[in-house]
Amino acid sequence: MMRRGDLLRGAAAAAGLAAFAGPASAATMVTTQLQWIKDVQNAGWWVADANGYFRSEGIESNALAGGPNLASVEAVVAAGRADIGMDQFERVIDANAAGADFVIFAALYQKNPAALLSLPAHPVRTARDLLGKRVGVQQGGKVYIDAIMAVNHLPPNYTEVVVGATPDPLLQGACDAYVCFVTNQPLQLAERGIASVVATFDDLGYATYTDCLFCTRDYLKANRATLVHYTRALRRGWLESTRDPALAAHLAVSKYGVELGLDERKELATSRAQIPLLIGPETRAHGMLWIDKVRVAGPIYASLRATGRTALPPVDRLVDTSILSAASRA
Repeated sequence: MMRRGDLLRGAAAAAGLAAFAGPASAATMVTTQLQWIKDVQNAGWWVADANGYFRSEGIESNALAGGPNLASVEAVVAAGRADIGMDQFERVIDANAAGADFVIFAALYQKNPAALLSLPAHPVRTARDLLGKRVGVQQGGKVYIDAIMAVNHLPPNYTEVVVGATPDPLLQGACDAYVCFVTNQPLQLAERGIASVVATFDDLGYATYTDCLFCTRDYLKANRATLVHYTRALRRGWLESTRDPALAAHLAVSKYGVELGLDERKELATSRAQIPLLIGPETRAHGMLWIDKVRVAGPIYASLRATGRTALPPVDRLVDTSILSAASRA
């Protein structure tokens, strides 16, 4: 429910829009530090730029590639090298606990892309199915499997098997379930004609938003109107990417990630696979990138506490939905 304070902030943002927009206004540069490389998983930026959505909002978008060599999105934003960062909800929480003052104002993935991959002969569809199983996890992943067991009130009776980035240990019988991303390893198996069973962390009880957009509190206060314009354009880009996943894949391959030598067929498969992660009941009701404070305070904070994160901030201090609310208005 919108409070009086939200209405006042929305009115202030609307006033700022009138001053910001106009034919004589120069485009405002907004730099975003992405979490990953410039592939189709960042399609919303590519579609919003290519289709002129940013331009129509008076925004010039500068999206910086992330990837395995990027130590910390939060460090880039804190140092002022980017205005906005995109990262996991948990990492923003951890950065604030370490002294940063970031505000989350939107979320791309409504459903966690992290999942457990298993084979039909020994499927894992629920947390209870993990009891007695060997679970292949990458370094640092055990805490999330333990959290899944905890939120389901189950003992952590499983065997950890440390694995790499490919699902080969699952195929070789070294583990019964493998921690994956639904936009990655299941697609690899499907390409090889191998059937699999996928249960997302959300399906297993671990709730979170993923690929959250955040900025410093000072940037939000000083650039509220800019953030509204940016968010409105980005929402249009992401919505169009779900309507036309082939366009999103083509833009990633032919323009924005052209130097990466991406395979358009694989990018299209990823583009289609991420649609169920981007769209859910909240986005259908409120629009793309929505983030719900009630969900954060309830199941998401419960999941975070199960990982050992106990000193969680007040939700109203961590999450600001007024940008999304203002961006919903024409």
